[in-house]
Amino acid sequence: MKENNEEFDKWMMDYMTGSLSGEDMQKFHTLLRSDIHYRKRFKDLSAIHAKLLIPHFVAEEADNYEKLLRRINLEKSTSLRNSSSHRITWKSIRRIAAVIVLLITSSIACYYVWDDVWRTSQDVVLCQMEVPLGSQTKVVLPDGSVVCLNSGSVLKYDPSFMKNKNRDVYLTGEGYFEVQKNQHKPFIVHTGDLNVKVLGTVFNVRAYTDESNVEIALVKGRVNVFSQSETIGNVVLNPNQRAVYDKKSRSLFSEDTDAEVAALWITGRLSFINTSLVDIMKELERHYNVRIIVESEHMKTEIFSGSINSKLSLEEMLDYLDVDNKYVWTRKDNVITITDK
Repeated sequence: MKENNEEFDKWMMDYMTGSLSGEDMQKFHTLLRSDIHYRKRFKDLSAIHAKLLIPHFVAEEADNYEKLLRRINLEKSTSLRNSSSHRITWKSIRRIAAVIVLLITSSIACYYVWDDVWRTSQDVVLCQMEVPLGSQTKVVLPDGSVVCLNSGSVLKYDPSFMKNKNRDVYLTGEGYFEVQKNQHKPFIVHTGDLNVKVLGTVFNVRAYTDESNVEIALVKGRVNVFSQSETIGNVVLNPNQRAVYDKKSRSLFSEDTDAEVAALWITGRLSFINTSLVDIMKELERHYNVRIIVESEHMKTEIFSGSINSKLSLEEMLDYLDVDNKYVWTRKDNVITITDK
């Protein structure tokens, strides 16, 4: 057992860095399946690895946060500055899990969904990060790239993607990406409807399944956005531009924008530009983990622009948006109904 422990620990370290060979990967899987002892050791080593990396990520987050606030001239929220609470919930661990290094800050909650996918004759282990409604989290990928995930988002990737030709990740929902530069291995975000290819840059992707558009806003660097292929209908973005893909018409276009506004959610703000109140209600559903039924005819025609502190309660948020005192909202359990006065 001791000898196997030493072998397992070596394989574990290689696995976390994406350098485990195919032959050793099979042996690694066999040990994991053979004894609960190894599955427990996997969890323990993962926790140690995460704790060792957290101080670096905390420093990086503070630095990036300050830079973004300076750009948009906002005061840092006291709750974000002083809060030190962290909460991690483990949802499920099935046969084998890939390591996700997770940093949680300021009343942010998340949980791991570790999934293994067995394809054809060989084992391919995918890592899946799923963020529950009402939460946000940060993920650090094996190449050092950082992804902030918004409420109700899912990110998947191969933990060994540094071995592959491209660094492929799969996103549903919203993510703010800070990609480590690698000229030889393009980083590609797949959203189902749209793909974003970069070498190293900072950008925001919004690709919720219940929304009619997919949007990419570029903060720094350069990205190539394409729907079917890199030669048909692709758009190259420069900083402060965004690409918009209409799912219904399957059309893709670009326009100038303030890209940092699209990233305000990572600083604790909800930001909207000429957004319908009905669409804002969808955002609030995800943010507060409630269901909102809009029965107001006025609300269906109104739009709103501005940013709001996301730490407000749902009641405060609804009152803030009802600037002309036009609406009545009632709550029963987890369902909010909004009607005209």
